[in-house]
Amino acid sequence: MIKLGIIFTTTLLLWSVVTAQGRELTCSHTLAQYNVAIERFEMLAAQARAQAEQNPLYESDVAYYTAVLADAKKCVKNMSPVTTAAR
Repeated sequence: MIKLGIIFTTTLLLWSVVTAQGRELTCSHTLAQYNVAIERFEMLAAQARAQAEQNPLYESDVAYYTAVLADAKKCVKNMSPVTTAAR
């Protein structure tokens, strides 16, 4: 049963990486909203990781929160002001 869970989890993670690369990122919220979301999803991802250690079925939650965090961090990076070093 554990081997089946590991195979399922690996397949799900690989699928999420492949599909995530093919989609376009749209950032439709404010920078402040993304910062709040990042804090919340980091907490949820940590909880999901702890639950996944006990039950492999939670690995899909970990994959979801990881993907959402990556998207939010990309939006923050794209929306943050760019500063240059004064010479």
